[in-house]
Amino acid sequence: MIFPDLEWYTTIGISSGKSPRCPFASPAGCPRYYQSLALMGVSGSTNISEKANKKLLKAWKKSRLWPNTDEQATSISGPEGHIKHYWNFCPEITFERFGLFATDLDKYADQVDMDSARSKLAVMGISTNDWRWSWSNVRPQHYFDCPLFSLLQEPTSSHKVEDIFEVKPNFHGIGININALLRKIRSCFRTKQ
Repeated sequence: MIFPDLEWYTTIGISSGKSPRCPFASPAGCPRYYQSLALMGVSGSTNISEKANKKLLKAWKKSRLWPNTDEQATSISGPEGHIKHYWNFCPEITFERFGLFATDLDKYADQVDMDSARSKLAVMGISTNDWRWSWSNVRPQHYFDCPLFSLLQEPTSSHKVEDIFEVKPNFHGIGININALLRKIRSCFRTKQ
């Protein structure tokens, strides 16, 4: 069984000669990181500011990396005030909140199930540091295995979204972001070379 702690995660990164932590782990760097961080705010952590959240959501929804189905999206579920399931999460975020690098985490259905599992763990002599004392299921994930990681590495990836056309109050009602346009043109030329 894998215990997806910091040692497990960084050992994989370092042994492969790559970064020990995900290089895209920021709200503007990855849509899954953004979604995970935003949902942690719903489940008891500090929220992203409303202004930043609107800006990030608008930008990521335009990206080809935004989930196309609910099954691909990051999600939480459970009774009001008692989140029991965290699915398709960024492992960098689950580590910050729960100390485990995992994409899916499921709490026990109820206290009876938790007590039963804990009794078995105690009889087996399992350390209280083991994730099974708190979770019924954990699906470990290294950032190498994240479905978005390879897409974010592509030079043609438009994971950083910029609006070329901007609706601004002016004489014509619409403006062009020249810097964003030039970056797009340069990116196209680099891709073709």
